[in-house]
Amino acid sequence: MTLLVDIACPDCGWKRSVRKRGLGRYYCSNCGCEFTQFEVVPE
Repeated sequence: MTLLVDIACPDCGWKRSVRKRGLGRYYCSNCGCEFTQFEVVPE
């Protein structure tokens, strides 16, 4: 299952929807970065 979540990418700062992949893993469609919930940049 894929879920879209509005958080900021820690690599490029994209502040739109990123894809949640599994438990605590996210994928930024803007730059292709995969990151965990602990790497999320606060808005």
